[in-house]
Amino acid sequence: MLNFRDLGAHYRKVREARGYSMGDVTSDNLNKSQVSRFENGTQMLLLDGFMHAINGLNMTVSEFFLTIGNFEVGNLQIFGEKLQELITAQDIDGLKAMIIRKPRTNEKKIFNIKVKCAIRELSGQNLLTDEEGQFIDKYLTDCEEWTMFDTTVFSMCLEALDTELVYHLGLQLIEKNTFYKTLPYNAQIVKRTLVNVYVYMIFRGCFVYAEEFEKQLSTLLKPTDTDEKITIQFFKKILISRKEKKPELLSEISRDIHVLKDFGAQGLAERIEIFLLNYPVA
Repeated sequence: MLNFRDLGAHYRKVREARGYSMGDVTSDNLNKSQVSRFENGTQMLLLDGFMHAINGLNMTVSEFFLTIGNFEVGNLQIFGEKLQELITAQDIDGLKAMIIRKPRTNEKKIFNIKVKCAIRELSGQNLLTDEEGQFIDKYLTDCEEWTMFDTTVFSMCLEALDTELVYHLGLQLIEKNTFYKTLPYNAQIVKRTLVNVYVYMIFRGCFVYAEEFEKQLSTLLKPTDTDEKITIQFFKKILISRKEKKPELLSEISRDIHVLKDFGAQGLAERIEIFLLNYPVA
């Protein structure tokens, strides 16, 4: 049986493995100081506070206690960090080697979908199964209140979702943004997610949807959101070249890519190059 110190330490492991910051699990009924003292083993939460803490993880109490004794937090955290490294390096073989065979937990299933979506986005190769598409569809639509963990899952798993579902979930995220405005880090994740949705819609040739998200982003982005603004500027040219059948814009886009590289924005430049390679103008 866990004492309250062990329970708090375990709660922290679950929180970090699911991708939540301490601020993500706080609410009007539970502040960051209370969570910190609980995780550090200096103070036990009252029952009401503990229920709010579990709710902040987007879990039921039963789900939380089922993780005790068999929770593989270490491996999942290591896998998550490695995944980001491989995506940055565009290492397709490395990503394929990361796929977990026979995933049994929801976290492992979501991890596999993230990996396969990254492979599809980087190489055009689709390893996603219908079962995985149905799983992530149900996971996201069943969440009545998204946490930052769920927002990140949505952002990284767009390739596994139906276009209409992405459109409606994106609009819902915009409606909830009034809450995230009070949390700068969370607001940044939301804005980056919506930029990904904008690019996704161009991938799919859904130009009306893309233009709608571009309009929404024009009011959400601040002058300091430099990367997001540059991304939209570049992909807007790609949208126009496809929508209005103007392939001559591609030479201009190519010059812009070289400018990005000259200014040290290698990651963004490579992302645009991958897009043009995997989704050539028809």
